[in-house]
Amino acid sequence: MSFYVDPLRAYGSGEARCSRGETCHLATDGSIEELHAFALQIGIPRFAFHGHARHLHYDLRADGRARAVAAGAIEVSSKELVRRCFLSAR
Repeated sequence: MSFYVDPLRAYGSGEARCSRGETCHLATDGSIEELHAFALQIGIPRFAFHGHARHLHYDLRADGRARAVAAGAIEVSSKELVRRCFLSAR
């Protein structure tokens, strides 16, 4: 099991894009329980979790991304994150 983060980028449009700033995604090829435990360990609040049916992930800002990488998350492209975490059989 590994944890992955993709690059920071601005999501949304118009005012929403400006107010959210840049974010990225934290996901895992392991279990959701492991993802929650990792997020807790690096200080990411549960409200940052998005429980989309097949795309379970946390949204992170730059500081959270830096903590995730320092704790061992692997930096990958967004396409690679999807391939490793969301398209693989669980």
